[in-house]
Parts: sequence; C-alpha cells; structure tokens
Amino acid sequence: MFEHFKGEEVFVKKILEFKDQALYKQRIVLTKFLNPYHQSIVYSIIGNSGDLIVLEDGGLVNSESKRLIIAPSFYQIEKEDFEIVLVKIIYAKPFGKLTHRDILGALMSLGVKRELFGDIYEYNDNFYVAMDLKIYDYVRDNLTIIKRSKVKLSITDEKIEIIHEYVSKTFIVSSFRLDRIVSSFYKLSRSKAVSYIQAGFVKVNHKEVEEISYLCNNSDMISLRRYGRVKFVDTKRKTKQDNFVVEGYFYK
Repeated sequence: MFEHFKGEEVFVKKILEFKDQALYKQRIVLTKFLNPYHQSIVYSIIGNSGDLIVLEDGGLVNSESKRLIIAPSFYQIEKEDFEIVLVKIIYAKPFGKLTHRDILGALMSLGVKRELFGDIYEYNDNFYVAMDLKIYDYVRDNLTIIKRSKVKLSITDEKIEIIHEYVSKTFIVSSFRLDRIVSSFYKLSRSKAVSYIQAGFVKVNHKEVEEISYLCNNSDMISLRRYGRVKFVDTKRKTKQDNFVVEGYFYK
C-alpha cells in the first residue's frame, strides 16, 4: 500500500486508521476537503468490500474538492452529515473586480487551513465557497474587507453548478515530456521549467510530479504554482518534421 502511493505515506496511514474506525468501531468518519487525487486514494484503500461505503459531497455541483464519509454500509447518510455550508460572498463592485486568487488569499490570511474549505466559484458577479460548518462564524465575523472592497458573507441554499470555461491554444512540441510541456504551455525557458518541476511547483492531476521526464497523457491536468492550470490534449496529429501538435485548455 505504501509503495503504491509513494510520497503519500502519512495520508495513507490516516485513511487506514479511518477504515479501521469505520469497520471495527462502527463509526462514521468524515474527512476534510480532499483534492481528486487524494479522493482516489481513499477509494483505492477502502475498496469494494461491501462492509463499508464511501460517499462524497463538495457543496457545489461538479466540485473538484470534496469531503468524504467512510461508514459501515448499513448507515443512512444525510447531507447534513458532511457538515458543509455553501457561503455566498457579495462585495462592493465600485472598488474593483475581485478574483479567485483574492478570495483564496483572504481566507488563508485569516489562518484558515486550506483543507477546511473547498472550491471557490464565481457566479453572477458573486463568489461562492464551500466550507466546513465549524469555521463559518469565524470567517463571517473576520472577513469584512478584501483588498478595498467591503464584503458580506451569508449561508445560501442555492444550487450552484460549476461550469469551467477554457481558452484553447495550439502548440508544437517535440515530445510529451513534462519539462517540454511546461516550458511550451507557460512560455518559460527549458531551464526555468526544469527548476519549477524539481522544486515541486508542478502538479499533474493534483499530484506533485518532480520527474522532468514524466510523459504527459491525454487529458492530464497540469498546474504550475502561481501560473494557473491547463488541460493537456493530444490531437493525434504531427507536423512534417514529426513534431507533435497538442492543445492546452487553459482555465479562465
């Protein structure tokens, strides 16, 4: 188990403990917000034994970050068991438009751990954040200004669906190696791309990858810290010089 998820030994050990609590102590175990990679680890560890169930909720429709419940299969799980509130953030537009990064930075500046809130999504000029019920009062009382804009937080029962918008760009690359893809997609020198990868700044499908020779696969989600995320798409086309024609779907 530890060899299969190299680098995630601490997380794997925690999930194994959760499995034992649910299986042998008949408890409901609720995780913090997990990214898709960590969610996949939970499903791999729990397996399909039939004795346990794994359910998920992220607070928004199509959310990436979710909380998971691990419980004996005979338990009836309710939505309230996930202890998630969807928070609507309304702000004063005359002072400038806020961004996803502004909201994330403001929450982190309060000392709120990233695992206590999920996706941040902008819809109809307001922001929505899924967060742990236990931290809502603290965030509401202390998050009153972001940049120069006054903000107001409230719990909403709106059903918000996340719909990602992309900007598609075409690239010509000599190989699918991660260093070449990062260099091309983010317009960086090869040496800069290598240094970022080796420093752990690059993730593929939400997992840190430090191997510059990693070969990207079709639909891999690549992210570079402070540069954003992009989906790698293999068009199955080549140039006359035998280079690959690929596309990058950049998240707006």
